Amino acid sequence: MALTIADAGVALVVLVSAMLAFNRGLVREALAIGGWIASAFVAFYFAPMVSPLVLEVPYLGDFLKSSCTLTALTAFVAVFGVSLIVLSIFTPVLSSAVQATPLAVIDRGLGFLFGVARGFLVVAVAYLLYNLVVSDTERLAVIENSASHALISDAAAAIELNAPTAVPDWLQGRIDSLMGACVEPKA
Repeated sequence: MALTIADAGVALVVLVSAMLAFNRGLVREALAIGGWIASAFVAFYFAPMVSPLVLEVPYLGDFLKSSCTLTALTAFVAVFGVSLIVLSIFTPVLSSAVQATPLAVIDRGLGFLFGVARGFLVVAVAYLLYNLVVSDTERLAVIENSASHALISDAAAAIELNAPTAVPDWLQGRIDSLMGACVEPKA
C-alpha cells in the first residue's frame, strides 16, 4: 500500500500530540486529565446546590425556568467550568516544580510517549466515528488504501469491542442524583 494524504494526516495528528506532550511533560498532561476528572466529580456534587442560583441569573433564569433538565445541565456546566479553571491554575505550578529538577528529561520523554499514544487514540476514535457515519459503499479510497489503515482499523475495532455498551451503575447513580429533582414522582 502506498502512502496517501490520510497517512500524512495520521502522522500530523500523532506528531502534534507528541510534541505538545513533550513540551508539557507527562506530569502536566496527567494533572490536566486529572483536573477534568476532578472537575466532573465536583460538578456532580455541587450542581444540585447551584441549580437554584442559576435561575437567579438575569435573562438566563427566565429562559431556563421552564426546564428543570436544562437548569441542572447549566448548573453542571457552570460548576464544571469554574472547577476546571481553578484546577488548571495549579497544573502549571505543580508541573513546573518537576521541570525544575533533574527529572525533567524523564518527564518530557514520558510525555512524548504519552503524546504518541494519545494521538494514535484520537485517530483511532476518529476512524471509529468515520466507520459509524460513512456506509461501506461511500468509503474514501484515500483512507481505505492508506498504509496506516490496517493499524488504525484494528485499534478502532479494539476500542469498539472494549467500549461499554451501557452506562456503568456508578455513573448512572451520579446522573440520577443530578437529575433527581427533575423527575416527577410516580403516582
